Amino acid sequence: MAIICREHNLLFIMTPRTACTAVGTILLSDLNGEFIPPENIVDKQNFFIVQRKHCTLADLMNNGILSQKQSDKLLKFTTVRNPFDNLVSRYEKLHSKYQPLIDDLDSWVYQVPGFVDNMHYCQNHSFNSWIQKTYLKTALKRLLGGKPSMYQKFTEGMDAVLHFENLQNELDQLSASASPRFKLSIPRINPTTQRSADYRKYYSTASRTLIQFALKDDLKQYGYKF
Repeated sequence: MAIICREHNLLFIMTPRTACTAVGTILLSDLNGEFIPPENIVDKQNFFIVQRKHCTLADLMNNGILSQKQSDKLLKFTTVRNPFDNLVSRYEKLHSKYQPLIDDLDSWVYQVPGFVDNMHYCQNHSFNSWIQKTYLKTALKRLLGGKPSMYQKFTEGMDAVLHFENLQNELDQLSASASPRFKLSIPRINPTTQRSADYRKYYSTASRTLIQFALKDDLKQYGYKF
């Protein structure tokens, strides 16, 4: 799902674990934003085609939800976060926060292929074991000439990419490009309370080195380091 604010010609793409819920909430309440699509679009097996919350611009356009003409009129933006930090939040949500959803067979976690298997793995393995298991494949893709990215599918086609670490200031700057301009104060919503505040404490030397290689392009493009 994305959020469109028609009065301000804004489209917000919700990149996971980058304060997207906080930004989305304030867009809905203060700028008359609305979700597009309003509900998940699923296939015959009930797997997501366009996910209710974390869809991309390509998802919207390829499925006829947004036309090129409509897209061209919008100021499109999303958010990113230090990949090292993002991965800690991802692990803790899989390991702890989402675990109760396994008992609900109607939960969205069953609509993402492999998601529940990933939750089971995180429940029984350490952060560094999960990193090695998940990102060795990503590193192999890079060795074979690929350019794997955590964020590319969300940032593609965006007019602005805001950083989680400087979000309020960058949102204020973005407002100068909107018509009409706006002023928003971002609330703190949906934090991953199960984790330590310092993501560096989670990483072994091997895991740090692996992510530095596997997500090299994201780190360079968005100005992040360990």
